[in-house]
Parts: sequence; C-alpha cells; structure tokens
Amino acid sequence: MHQYKAENAQPNPKSTINSYRSFGYNLSTAIADIIDNSISANATKIDIDYTWIGKESYISIIDNGNGMNLEELIQAMTPGSKDPDEIRNENDLGRFGMGLKTASFSQCKRLTVITKKLGYKTIKRCWDIDFINEVEEWVLLDYISDSKFLKLIDKYESGTIVLWENLDRIVGNAQKDNETVKNAFYQEMSTVKEHLSLVFHRFLENNKIQLTSNTYPIEPWNPFLYNLTTKPEMGLPAKIGGNVDVTYYILPHMSRISPEEYEKSGGPLGWFNQQGFYIYRGDRLLVSGDWLGLEKKRDYSKLARIAVNFPNTGDFAWNLDIKKSTATPPIEVRRELARIAKAAIKKSAKVYNWRGQKSISDNQKSTSIEMLWNDETNREGIKKYKINRKHPIIKQALELEGAKKIVSKTLKLIENNIPLELILYNQNEDPSHHELEKISETPSDELIKLAIDLYKINISNGIPESLARQQIMNSVPFNLFPLINDYLK
Repeated sequence: MHQYKAENAQPNPKSTINSYRSFGYNLSTAIADIIDNSISANATKIDIDYTWIGKESYISIIDNGNGMNLEELIQAMTPGSKDPDEIRNENDLGRFGMGLKTASFSQCKRLTVITKKLGYKTIKRCWDIDFINEVEEWVLLDYISDSKFLKLIDKYESGTIVLWENLDRIVGNAQKDNETVKNAFYQEMSTVKEHLSLVFHRFLENNKIQLTSNTYPIEPWNPFLYNLTTKPEMGLPAKIGGNVDVTYYILPHMSRISPEEYEKSGGPLGWFNQQGFYIYRGDRLLVSGDWLGLEKKRDYSKLARIAVNFPNTGDFAWNLDIKKSTATPPIEVRRELARIAKAAIKKSAKVYNWRGQKSISDNQKSTSIEMLWNDETNREGIKKYKINRKHPIIKQALELEGAKKIVSKTLKLIENNIPLELILYNQNEDPSHHELEKISETPSDELIKLAIDLYKINISNGIPESLARQQIMNSVPFNLFPLINDYLK
C-alpha cells in the first residue's frame, strides 16, 4: 500500500479530545479504570480522596506504585500510547493505553498526573480541555493548581497521583452552599465505594491491595457469600476453552440465614438481580449478575451465581471494551457456559422450591437502584410493603405545592390495600405469569415523557446534566430501558 500514499489526515485536537468524553463511563467505572493502572504499576495502597468545594471540588487517586520518569509520564498521558497487540504481563489490567485519558475526561475537564519514580524527582503533567479547545493543539502543561497536591506523594518512595478538577459532569458550576448537588456528589462517591468493593473484591480478600475512600477502608464484597453462617454450595471447578476457569455457587435458601445476614448479603442490586454470571479478567470483575443472554432472571434461579475467569490474553476473543465493563464469551466457551448455567439453575430451583412459599421476599433495597417498593417488618414480625418516598417520581409528587397531603394519603391507601392474596394465588397457579421476561423491551411514550419531565426538574434544581440523567436511569422502572437515556437532553 506504500505506493498509494497520499496525505496525512491528522485528527483535530479539539474534536478528538472532546469525543473521548463520550465513551460511556460513569463515575464508578471511571475510577475503577484508574485503579487498574495503579494495580498494573504494582501498587499495594490506593487512596481515593474527594473534597466538596462546589465547582472547585476535586477527586484524586493516590497510589504507592512504581511511578514514572518524564518519558514514561508523557507516554502515559498520550492517547493510544500502548499497542493493543503487545503481549502483557499477566497482572497488567490495561490493554489499549486509553483508560487514563478516557476515564478522566469522562468526568472532568482538567487531568493532572503527579508521579515519582524511585531515584527520580517528583514531576507533573496536565491536560486541560478548555486550553486545548482554545489553542487546538495537543499541548501538555507543566501545571499544578495548588502546590499542596505535590506534597501528597511525599509519604511514598514512589507512586502516582491522578487528580481530577473542573468536575463539570459531576458538580458543574454549583456553588459550595448548593445542598442538592452536594448531597448528590456524596451519594455518588458512596456508590463508587460499593462498586469498588465488588469489582476488586478478590484483590482485597487476598491482601494484594488496600483501598481507602477518604481514609476509610473499602471492605471486599464477595458475591458468592463465603461469609454466611450457612455456606453456599460450591460446584467442582472446571476449565473450558483451554484457559477459562468456571465455578458455580448455589447460595443457601434465604430462610436459612438471619435477617441481618440477608440484609447485608443482597449486594448493591438485591438477591434477585445479582444472580447469573460473574466474569473476571485476571481476578478483576468485569460483568456481574448477568446471564449473558443464555438464561433469564427468574425467582427460582436467584440462588445461582457462576464465577468465570479468563486471562488478559483472551481480551480480543472476549470482545473486551475500553471501559472493561462488558465482555462477550467466544462461541465455544458460550456453549459450555450455557450447559453449566442450566445445571446451576436446576440446583438453585431445587433449593428454592424445597422451601416452597415460605421463602422471604427479595430485598430490593439498594443504594445504586432506587426501587419503587421497599419491604419492612413490624414489631409483630409481619412483613409490610411500603412505597419508597425517595424514588424520584414519588419524591417530586410529594414536593408539589399543595399536593403533599393528598399524595401522602393516596400512597398510604395503596400500601394498605395490596392484593397479596390474589398475587399469591396467581403465583401458585402459574408462576410464569410473574416472570420478568414478560416486561416489554421498549419503553412506552408515557414513560419516556415522565423521564424527560423529571430530568428537566433536576436541571432546574441546579443538578449537572450528567448526574441528573444518571439519577433517573438508576431508578425503577427507567433502569430497565437504557433507550430512555437517549431522550434526556
């Protein structure tokens, strides 16, 4: 092809760097991507620090890894700095050389990296999107907004700080006294903590790393619940496709664990939604609680969870994306996973059905997903079902001027007249009537309009667009229809 060479088509810096902001990260997946780099740099201590100062708020990730010299730092700051075909160390969690930039730009407009390699001085480099938009050149800055950040690395012989400022996607131009955005910011950081405790639980359990969030330790959350008093049933480990390790786990029936254990063990999404495959790449969790289209989530299969681990040499075969949040198994592996899934579901159904209708209902409470209904147990031990007043639809209805009293009475009327007998009768007669696969795959026009109205209300309250959109998409039933996100503009 050399004989056909024509012109060099250089990408425009302004349009390119702004396109890096749209790779689909949320705050949790973005920070997880930065931690991947820390682990690849042999860090054992990683601190996530965040400070609310309105639009001056910032987030930093500090590690005690190898650090970098100037040449290595410039390479790390350069988009697409690694050859994706390059053979990696088995502990390397990277692949494309894009994560630092795309993850950071998805959340902020100024990325500063401060680093110190053993035997070298502390150095820094900064990408500022507003500056790039102004000069339209790929110009790195030798800049730091406050010298206090340089001193944070002094506690380690080597290490790196990734500093995010101008958090326009999280706090926007909010003032320091804006309590609505402040609370949303802290809630997002709480969600990040839960996400990291799951994604890196194997590293935390094996003491390979210590993770903290504003000095507080992040404890591992193991989806296979080894810590229960009644231990899960573990299937025989299998190796499929040559280098893929698979083990299934059948959790104990909910009636065999205490209410306290049940509350803690449901995970971020609750027992029902945590069922399915857990895909790991070198012990780093990529996909959690998903049947990968091989099965559908059912009540009787919610005790089945299957661990699948593949090495980084399988990245292309598994169609790993830049965010490392999706992975699709190769065809030959998929067939074996389907077989293992059926066996695990069969065992789950046996445990679940053995207890019959005595099973405790799913605890749908979640800090990540706002459910429409919550369950409570009164002093007499009777289970009651309450409408979640924190759900965005209910919350807005209760805040309508002059309507709070009548809306509150209406909610109580509904709660006190749930047709439990009819539901139980239909469930016993034909459980398939209540299966989740009956839900439509596309949202109704009414649901889309409701989401848009809620989005506009959030914006009017000063919540940044990205966060306003995320709060809606993290609540039922909007979370069931990703398409709605396209209408929130």
